[in-house]
Amino acid sequence: MSQALRSDARIRAIDALLPQTQCGKCGHPGCLPYAEGIAGGEAINKCPPGGSATVHALADLLQRPYLPLELPEVPAQIAFIREAECIGCTKCIQACPVDAIVGAAKLMHTVITDECSGCELCVAPCPVDCIDILPLTGAEIERQRERADQFRQRHDARQARLLQNEKKRQTERATRAPAALAIPVTQPVAGNEDAYKRLKIEAAMAKVVLAKAEKQFAQHGTEELQRQVEVLRAAADQAQSALDAMPAPAPAAPTPGVAALKQAKIQLLTSRTALAKAEREGADEATLQRLRQALVQAEQALHTAEDNSGKPVPNLVRTDKQPVDKQFRDLKTTHAYARAEVQRLERRLAADPNAVDEATIEAARQRLATAEQRLSDYQRG
Repeated sequence: MSQALRSDARIRAIDALLPQTQCGKCGHPGCLPYAEGIAGGEAINKCPPGGSATVHALADLLQRPYLPLELPEVPAQIAFIREAECIGCTKCIQACPVDAIVGAAKLMHTVITDECSGCELCVAPCPVDCIDILPLTGAEIERQRERADQFRQRHDARQARLLQNEKKRQTERATRAPAALAIPVTQPVAGNEDAYKRLKIEAAMAKVVLAKAEKQFAQHGTEELQRQVEVLRAAADQAQSALDAMPAPAPAAPTPGVAALKQAKIQLLTSRTALAKAEREGADEATLQRLRQALVQAEQALHTAEDNSGKPVPNLVRTDKQPVDKQFRDLKTTHAYARAEVQRLERRLAADPNAVDEATIEAARQRLATAEQRLSDYQRG
């Protein structure tokens, strides 16, 4: 689609005047679609990052009257990840329209400063609120504006890569389909417990494959996917019929040792839950001590039951996890809510100067300043 649009000289000329932040603030998924909209008669004043200079340039190009910006102008800026707080979720990487963030799952991410267009699209998906938007100053502003062609090229390259990946997934899905359709079904053998287990697994796998195909069909709705769903549904019905045709083996009666082990596990879970609840509710030290002792006894009883059950001892791998700093988490949460409230009020105020009274927004800003100060004091102290 982008190549077809870029072949239009009028759209290409309009696109050349846009800042190429690909931020979506104009209501379009990128600068090129907005250029197409302008060429079709859409207003020229919907680009906050471009500011009034871009509106003037568009007005001169198209011989239209100048219009004031529809939204407040967004200054030149870049994203910055507080790397010590990053959890490596990759959500910001997926959101960045110009591939300016590098990292990997469960590893620290960072922003490539010279590639960042300042679109802010990485901020909202971040689950731990560790991304800041920093304003540029002086010569940095001009350098970012000069990189508009670079941002365009990176955005086009990303879009082409995503399209290629999607085509590859569709091809692989079509290739895998014949293998998925031929789900083997074991013929039932009366009185064979292993055969019954195999039939049960095959029926479950057939249902999983069918559910995935139905989900794909609901999203894309192609005839090929519809055919796959019909064949997979028939295969799932066949597998379920084969399972239903074999009588289920009688469950083995639990031995006294296994029954005692089950009861010990239940008692351990009950003791652990009771202690956690008492700690949350701020119980007195005597009550907590009694519950801790009960938990120790439940753990000992479980070990004894495991030894007497006749079952092999599980090979446990214990991980020493650092406890979560609850106060720090609460301060960060309060700060995030306060900042979101200020941003929400400022957006309403920008759209309608009478929508929010000065006292309300000032109170919200004061709450944000207080939250920032408390968080900063806690981190320093």
